[in-house]
Amino acid sequence: TFAESRKIPPTLKPGDCIGIITSGTYAQEKDFEAVELLKAHGYKIKFAPAAKSIYGHFAGSDRKRADDINNFFKDDEVKAILCTRGGYGCARVLDKLDYKMIAKHPKMLIGFSDVTALHIAIGERCKLSTIHGAMLVSFSKENFDSEYTRENFFNGLENGFFGEIPMPDGQELKSVINGRAEGVIMGGNLTVLASLVGTPYELNGKGALLLIEEVGEKPYRIDRMMNQLYQSGLLNRVNGILFGDFIGCTDPDPSGIEDFTVEQVLKYYARLSGKPVIKNIPAGHGKFNAFIPLGVHAVMDANENKASVILIRD
Repeated sequence: TFAESRKIPPTLKPGDCIGIITSGTYAQEKDFEAVELLKAHGYKIKFAPAAKSIYGHFAGSDRKRADDINNFFKDDEVKAILCTRGGYGCARVLDKLDYKMIAKHPKMLIGFSDVTALHIAIGERCKLSTIHGAMLVSFSKENFDSEYTRENFFNGLENGFFGEIPMPDGQELKSVINGRAEGVIMGGNLTVLASLVGTPYELNGKGALLLIEEVGEKPYRIDRMMNQLYQSGLLNRVNGILFGDFIGCTDPDPSGIEDFTVEQVLKYYARLSGKPVIKNIPAGHGKFNAFIPLGVHAVMDANENKASVILIRD
């Protein structure tokens, strides 16, 4: 059995309005450079009141950031909501979102990293598909802007995304544990997934294909968080696992003592899960970031020669 697919929000066309929110850590002026790229593609832009605010290490108080999300879902002029950046803070607004209202106004919510908290809460409570994909900062040169990411972003925005996850040149999916599984894609950033365990917003994930990515965490910390997902039962509840990018997670121990690699840690939990597992999904903090609708039915096929993930329109 696999989890039920979620409601897919409408696609956009040039001329539509994209709402910009900063849902966690505050943004700097340079983080908004890519607004010009959206305008060049014909989109109107509306900034949420707290999008450019600074309140401690957040873009506005929890209440204000939650209001920005609620109000943009309610605002019929706004056809999609794009997060400026990740960082930290989305989990702090989860108890302030109007899930009943959001469920009645389906639209794309796009982001990754810390935005995983919004993906999980809105996905589980509103039965709405949200988008694991590039944010505004992703399109700046210093943040690994790439033609692959841009093409996937605008194609997904305007056409939705179904079919085989396209791969950047020179990169291919690899099997970690062979097998075939189907389910709806859920998940995102490992730190956020682990931090929600034991809260009312933790990912149930039963029958899902679990997407996991991370940045800047040492192997022992990856191990600790994967162990939390395992001991909480999540790795047993899912039908399969999709590993995205693990960027900057290979710092050697300064003492020079031999350490497990991230690769070894992930393989250990892949085996422990007993599920099919694929790695190299172009998703997360790397140069290539696919446009992946979460909550959409997909089939993963992993064997020695070829691995694929195909999203299916139910």
